[in-house]
Amino acid sequence: MTRSRKGARRTPAVRKAARPAAVRGATPDRMAMGKDDLLFEIGVEELPASYVAPALEQMEHLARTALEELRLSCARLETLGTPRRLALVVRGVAVRQTDIEEEIQGPASRVAFDAEGRPTPALLGFCRGKGVDPAAVRRVKTPKGEYVAATIRHVGQPAALVLPKTLASVATRLQFPKSMRWIAANDTRFARPVRWLVALLGGHTVPVRAFALEAGRSTRGHRFLHPRKVELSTARDYARALERARVLVEPRRRARRLKEQLDHAARRAGGRAVADPALVEINNFLVEWPTVFAGRFDAGHLKLPREVIVTALREHQRFFAVEDGEGRLLPMFLAVRNGSLEGIDQVRKGAEDVLAARLEDARFYWETDLKHPPWDRIEQLGGVVWMEGLGTLRDKATRLESLAGWLAERIAPEAAVPARRAALLCKTDLLSEMIGSGKEYASLEGVIGSYYARVAGEPEPVAAAIAEHYRPRGPADALPVTPAGVVLSLADKLDHVAGAFVAGKVPSGSEDPYGVRRAGNGVVRVLVEQQRHLDLREATMETTQPFFARHPELPHATIVKKLGEFWRGRVEAALEDRDIPYDTREAALEAQVQLNGARPRPGWIDPWDCHERAGALAGFRGDRRFEPLVILFKRVANILKAATEPLPEALDRARLAEDAERALLEALETARRRTDPLWRQRAYREILPALLDMEAAIHGFFDRVLVNAEDAPTRLNRLRLLTEVRALFVRGWDLSRVVVEGERG
Repeated sequence: MTRSRKGARRTPAVRKAARPAAVRGATPDRMAMGKDDLLFEIGVEELPASYVAPALEQMEHLARTALEELRLSCARLETLGTPRRLALVVRGVAVRQTDIEEEIQGPASRVAFDAEGRPTPALLGFCRGKGVDPAAVRRVKTPKGEYVAATIRHVGQPAALVLPKTLASVATRLQFPKSMRWIAANDTRFARPVRWLVALLGGHTVPVRAFALEAGRSTRGHRFLHPRKVELSTARDYARALERARVLVEPRRRARRLKEQLDHAARRAGGRAVADPALVEINNFLVEWPTVFAGRFDAGHLKLPREVIVTALREHQRFFAVEDGEGRLLPMFLAVRNGSLEGIDQVRKGAEDVLAARLEDARFYWETDLKHPPWDRIEQLGGVVWMEGLGTLRDKATRLESLAGWLAERIAPEAAVPARRAALLCKTDLLSEMIGSGKEYASLEGVIGSYYARVAGEPEPVAAAIAEHYRPRGPADALPVTPAGVVLSLADKLDHVAGAFVAGKVPSGSEDPYGVRRAGNGVVRVLVEQQRHLDLREATMETTQPFFARHPELPHATIVKKLGEFWRGRVEAALEDRDIPYDTREAALEAQVQLNGARPRPGWIDPWDCHERAGALAGFRGDRRFEPLVILFKRVANILKAATEPLPEALDRARLAEDAERALLEALETARRRTDPLWRQRAYREILPALLDMEAAIHGFFDRVLVNAEDAPTRLNRLRLLTEVRALFVRGWDLSRVVVEGERG
């Protein structure tokens, strides 16, 4: 399409730049464009395991975008990597850029030619600047009038000429959680020192320069099993050559070998590896040549809680626990070595010794903590600051006890007693040796507390609630399942969010150091996935009240308003995560929900209710009556928005003189009768058909009735009728937020 602006603009063929130029009349030899494989490897000192996979994802995205911009088509693009290398392999990449045609628009015809039709200096300057023969320009009609235009053919360059700068850019643009800086390489940053670069197109080196290094064809084998350079003949040799040098560079193959060895070693030991996909991923990016071996530990340590043993194995050692067919832990572990079986007995002995020390520490923590039952630590919580300016953990325990009772009344009355008891005890394990000793067992907060509660004789519902109250910690974490656990989980997260806003720790942009969004997302996820109704505005008032009572100088209204905006955002994010279209989300979020005669409330107030309304609306978008009705609703909304006069409090039925007015009122009352019980039941998928039945009456009203009549009482009465029609829809959905193709008509 031709744009009505000066300068370069591309024809539709350019937007399909990956297609051979022959599509647009290129010469026959361009049809036979050559293909070859491209390899680009960045060799580094060992990267942290958590850095490798994200770096490979970035590398793939950057390279794919760059090849499209360079007009270099390819058959397949993949990234390979280990702790010592990040590699890009492109199969069947074009060895030459695709030719393109670019349409250039110049000055207006009246400026480009004089009265006799001769080129003016303006046209000659344009042609000179674009390298176009004046005889090649043509006149084109645009919405702004007639202009001159020309088509310029750009002949593609060899890939070897355009790739060096692009590959260097891909390497230097990779981002890591922490990076080092090279002063000698123009302050370039990378996670670890870069030691070598390889860049091959087929069998030829590509002169890439980055990190003060020049790319060649020499890579490196395994640091210990093959500590020599590996010369690559062609890009296609890469994976095979490295495998001969004891490096499995393909992550999938390496992971497959790792899993097979884990299964084999566990079977030989008479058990199975405890499933831990995340630990498999970590080990996969810790090694280049994985070799699994088994070790043992003192069976006496099996008296410790299962989670403690698994954590001791996993956190620092990256070992896998082994269990029998009944799910009981065995006094064994599986470890992954980056190398061969040579000297494995010595390696095993070292691993067992290190693990033994950690398990001895854990046993000491456990036995020491059992001497102090949880209730003995409640008052000690008063010595630990929870959040600066907002009191101690003892204050938090008091708030949680009260909030748990309030929540239990609304979502699980039977859980009130255990939830309140668990609320007082749930933070006491933060004072234990096991949790307070350091980071190794910090992830067991709550879980360890539940064990201590059971040993101390607390009822099982109390112990289970303590174990579950941190759930969910993230989007993939399990939800609390016991009634008291659900109540305490919600209470803890609601209190955390309210406290953060009161303390001014409001998340902004991507920054959220206090995990406020995570807590908010956890609340919404529990409510939506467990189909529980909770009024977040009421919850906000309940959670902020203790803070405001203690700090009356706080700007109450401002904080509550910001909290409302926060919760709306969390509900919207939850709907987006469930693939609900943006305008459908907005329609549900901006509704004015009214249940059982209560005052209208914003549509996001009850996350589960909002989810149900959004889902119902999404399901009805295929109904043939839906789009016309949305357009009519928008017309109603626009008329009411433009009305500035105060409307009567009630509709005057006697003033409805037109048949179309009375027909609309009858349709409205019929819809009310049909939907009133359905609103109470939240049967939204049944409500929408009843509302859609009003389409003909609304059409008839607009076709036959002049809304803005000159007679003021008549006009205001008709506006009042439209207000009641709109109010019935807005109880569930603000359809003015919905985008439909036909609305412009």
